[in-house]
Amino acid sequence: MTVGEIFRLYRDEYIKKFGPKMLPSHKRALNDIAQCRTDRMGTVHWYCPECKSEHFSYKPCRNRSCPACQNDKKVNWLIRQLDMKLPVEYFMATFTIPEYLRTISRSNQKLLYNILFKAAAQAIIKLAKDEKYMGGQIGIVGILHSWARNLAFHPHVHFLIPGAAVSNDKSKIVFSKNHFLAFAPSVSKIFRAIFIKLLRQNHIENLNDDLAFAKDWVVDIRAVGNGQKAIQYAAKYIYKTAVSNANIISCNNGIVTFKYQDYQSKNTVTRSLPVMEFMRLFLQHILPKGFQKVRYYGFLHPKNRVLFSIIRLLLRAKFKIPDKYLNEKHGMKCPQCGTAMQFIGTIDRAPP
Repeated sequence: MTVGEIFRLYRDEYIKKFGPKMLPSHKRALNDIAQCRTDRMGTVHWYCPECKSEHFSYKPCRNRSCPACQNDKKVNWLIRQLDMKLPVEYFMATFTIPEYLRTISRSNQKLLYNILFKAAAQAIIKLAKDEKYMGGQIGIVGILHSWARNLAFHPHVHFLIPGAAVSNDKSKIVFSKNHFLAFAPSVSKIFRAIFIKLLRQNHIENLNDDLAFAKDWVVDIRAVGNGQKAIQYAAKYIYKTAVSNANIISCNNGIVTFKYQDYQSKNTVTRSLPVMEFMRLFLQHILPKGFQKVRYYGFLHPKNRVLFSIIRLLLRAKFKIPDKYLNEKHGMKCPQCGTAMQFIGTIDRAPP
């Protein structure tokens, strides 16, 4: 059982029940995922040069929320990031908003997600410029997630950060020391202040100052080695959907059961939901149309490619991309002999 199969079985019932209230992006995702790799999408023609055989497969929907369509994107992003990896220690920073703001965030997703990115990035960049820490401009890659493993709404941002910076006077490159980038509680206070300020500037009401400033917001910063594993981890989650097909156990009698790893115990647990509720929870994580869920800041921003190239040259950065990722990039493999097949063409989708 897959998410696509569940959507095909229950799409009409869901639209009948929730259609007037559904966002266009939710309707698009629901339809795309339901039709993914079916005759509705059309057919791809392949040829294997090794065993001289022809093969046909249904086209993917390519929707960024489809669990079956993310591997190619993941591999392409991973290859680009590994090629840009610097020979320094890397850090992973995670910024989470408090529970009482999640309802507001869910009702104002595009605005609140942008504020989350902006506040978190400004906080870590501001503190990194302090001479007590890095004392310069860092580069960061931010990745938005909106879910917890049980499908609950839980917006947070992961930042992947190389432990190097261009000094404030632009005269040298400085490096992190002793597996330390910045003091998380200090970053948390700056993050909270910027976030609340941006909420007020955008006239978000129902803010409770007592709740907002009662305690520090959760910020976690930790060293993650030379960066390769962190980049691989980030790639997996950039193109991961709220629940993967591999985690769907069953869909019987209108009840969907899926598994996930509990964050605290690390044990695999299951959750069962009525199918309408499962679909609703899945669709609440569909990002607003055109929203950029991966963002680059500092010397990793696309506008700073010249500066980044200079940093790479000074650090003599070299990296060999693992063969397994290059092999994954070659596309469809022959089901008979495993050879990368040649793309011949496509056949138009079936008529409606």
